Amino acid sequence: MPLNSEQRAATIREFQESMSRLGLTAERIGKDFGISGSRVEQIITLKSGALEYPWIIRAYLLSKAAAQGVELTPLTALRGNPHDYWFLDGDFIDRGEID
Repeated sequence: MPLNSEQRAATIREFQESMSRLGLTAERIGKDFGISGSRVEQIITLKSGALEYPWIIRAYLLSKAAAQGVELTPLTALRGNPHDYWFLDGDFIDRGEID
């Protein structure tokens, strides 16, 4: 489901705030996924073309936050369980792979 412009802007800001709280850069995240930092930037600015990729990054950030004991800015447009959304491939998200 497409986000409106306000939801897009909020989600991008929330991704950036969460990365900042964790001390992560797009390059660092990219290394963990075996992709470039610019590819991560595409994903967190919601320009990746795959609806599942932001959810994969979300899961990654939540995992890092839990490990570090850091509370993240909630991603208001990406909330709940992705398996509950008919338009997302939950198995794809669970694999946690990005190309």
